Amino acid sequence: MRDDLYSPGDLKIVQAEESFPSTYPEREAVSNSPRKPLIKAYANAKVTMGVGYIEDRPKAAALVGRIITSWADVEVQVTRLLAELMGANIPQVAAVFGSLRNSRTQSDALSAAAEVVLNGNDLLLLQAYIVRKASLEKERNDLAHGCFGVSVSIPDHIVWVSQSDFLAFNAAHKANQNRFDLREKQFVYELGTLERIAKEIAEFYDQLGFLTGYLSARHNGPAGEAFRATRYNELCDQRHIKDAFKTVRTKNKKT
Repeated sequence: MRDDLYSPGDLKIVQAEESFPSTYPEREAVSNSPRKPLIKAYANAKVTMGVGYIEDRPKAAALVGRIITSWADVEVQVTRLLAELMGANIPQVAAVFGSLRNSRTQSDALSAAAEVVLNGNDLLLLQAYIVRKASLEKERNDLAHGCFGVSVSIPDHIVWVSQSDFLAFNAAHKANQNRFDLREKQFVYELGTLERIAKEIAEFYDQLGFLTGYLSARHNGPAGEAFRATRYNELCDQRHIKDAFKTVRTKNKKT
């Protein structure tokens, strides 16, 4: 890149005459299936757990890496959203938000700021985003803090168990207690499931940007309000946000 040679006004869109392949590796087919219990999906599999075994499944390892590392970018978008709600500069908000390491505390900060400055409809929409964020973050955190293993009878996919269950199994094994069956706690993440999670996190990253843009239009007078009037239903109907919105409305009716 030579940003020093060109200004934005020098650039224009030109239709390419050639088609070049993507620099990304070919993506896996998405599966809507959640992780699968090992003893039900692969009853005869013998699993080896430990550091580094995930490298024997390079496609799965790459997907887990995409999922874990992309969450930092989601938090950048959340920080931009919080700055918009607070009417503050991003570096200042980033310093505060970065100190809130607990996910629930971060969501509470968003909610507290939103309740002060947003109208009822916008507040419902933001609450739907918070519900969606919590759902995705749980899937990401499970992978980030779980333990992995492999089985020769499961050649492409990765076996996962929560850290707490793996620790409990090790403690029981050390005490010669055979009542703890680790297989009952193990799950298989198939490639299609991991691809779905990775794509949904990327999708939510874009959705957060859409919400921040929508809310910032509050400051643009009548033109901004006209834009917001047409944009609101579009944001409510976004994939996954729509379901989260229904969850929020149902919860609010009950309370």
